[in-house]
Amino acid sequence: MRYQWHFQVILDNLPVLIAGIQLTVAVSALSMAIAIVAGMAVALARLSSHRALRWAAYAYTEFFRDTPLLMQVIWVFYALPLLTGINLSRFAAGTLAVSSNLTAFLAEIYRAGITSVSRGQEEAALAIGMRRSQVYRRIILPQAVTRVIPPLGSMWVSLFKDTSILSVIAVAELMYKARLVAVDTFRPLEIYTAVAVIYYLLAYPQSLGVNYLYGRFRVRE
Repeated sequence: MRYQWHFQVILDNLPVLIAGIQLTVAVSALSMAIAIVAGMAVALARLSSHRALRWAAYAYTEFFRDTPLLMQVIWVFYALPLLTGINLSRFAAGTLAVSSNLTAFLAEIYRAGITSVSRGQEEAALAIGMRRSQVYRRIILPQAVTRVIPPLGSMWVSLFKDTSILSVIAVAELMYKARLVAVDTFRPLEIYTAVAVIYYLLAYPQSLGVNYLYGRFRVRE
């Protein structure tokens, strides 16, 4: 028996899918903004001379990098309220889980960028009387940030797709909306095919932008 495709169902439910896209973008943008700042703090903690701070940052990055994001999302939404008594909305719990996971990866990217700056520059700056904080602010971090921009772009593209995991806690992003429409219309093949095309159309231009950044900053280096 041949399957009869009916793509009209996509047009009929396009407003629902667009609403899902909007929430996907919102979660991605907010999570990335949080992780960009928090990742730098964790990276500096990893490079700190204080052993306790360094080991705490190490434990954080290894936990979130070495456990599945799906488990982290479920734990934040269901277990965290039981431990703290704080009830988070689905959006807040999803954003917290995703940004915490992303922070660990960005921290390692930042740390790699910072340590890629030659040690001699730091030693020369200290030798002429600059404080260590001034060395980081004026010499090391400007160079490191330039070097980590391309991999940050790659993480953004991955993040945009990874938000689909939040559908397990009913965050109304694109994948969750697609599942509702598929159940309602009994047309899962058409709906999920359309969602795959939507993700591709949204992510591909971003991938081209990342490739451009790689090329541009490689020429600078």
